[in-house]
Amino acid sequence: MHTPSAHSVPQPLDPEDPVREAVHRAATAPLREVFGDRVQVEVEHLNRIGPWIFLQGRMRGADGGRPNYAGTVYESRRADGVMSDAYAVLLRKADDAGAENDARSWRLSDHAIGPTDVAWLTWPDKHAAPRALFGF
Repeated sequence: MHTPSAHSVPQPLDPEDPVREAVHRAATAPLREVFGDRVQVEVEHLNRIGPWIFLQGRMRGADGGRPNYAGTVYESRRADGVMSDAYAVLLRKADDAGAENDARSWRLSDHAIGPTDVAWLTWPDKHAAPRALFGF
């Protein structure tokens, strides 16, 4: 189970929130590692409860269209029909880290690239994160 935080209801990070850019950089690091700048994330949900952040979105190509998975393991998954355009990330602010608006302050707890199911369903128990953060 999770440790209760000051807020039990997810708070969306507004586009003007200075923490949002740092969180986005930290959350998309796995995509940059695999795809470079060929794949971007169209954010659908970016919510926070205490030190926890959950980002859920859609992967898009640099032109805004379908992502280009060529040359990666994800290309064969797409060809086999077991690849979606979904992307989800769970981040946690490190206790000993610096400012919230520094991407290095946010630690990747889990992520899912192209899942065909609700990959984050187990994340609350696996990481002791608040269930409400995920909308369930």
